[in-house]
Amino acid sequence: MTVIDEQHEAARSQTPEPAAPERGLRSLVTLTREHAGDSRQRQVLVRIDQGPTSALMFGDRITVEVTPGSHVLRANNTLFWKRVPFAIEPGEHLEFTLINRAGRLTLGFLAVMGVAPLYLDIGRRSVR
Repeated sequence: MTVIDEQHEAARSQTPEPAAPERGLRSLVTLTREHAGDSRQRQVLVRIDQGPTSALMFGDRITVEVTPGSHVLRANNTLFWKRVPFAIEPGEHLEFTLINRAGRLTLGFLAVMGVAPLYLDIGRRSVR
């Protein structure tokens, strides 16, 4: 090894390598309408923080990348509105299941009035 090679090697060992993007540390949120107890009627409008609003019909699933920290999931089925604060860590993947479900009096309302309320439930689990 020559002197120039030794100097080059010494300089290279002192220069930090550029950090590779850490794909495993992305924080993801999945919003789904795939629950068996869903009434399969009407859309659910969802958004995270001030992001875009998405309409989920039964069977739909969307995944969005968010920054680690505190966020708010807002969802409504045009009758019931829910606000779910949550925190997410780097690399975490949360899944929210949105369910439009019939209540005890739904069939009675439907028979008498021709329309009935659907209640909105939101379940959360960590997919990690």
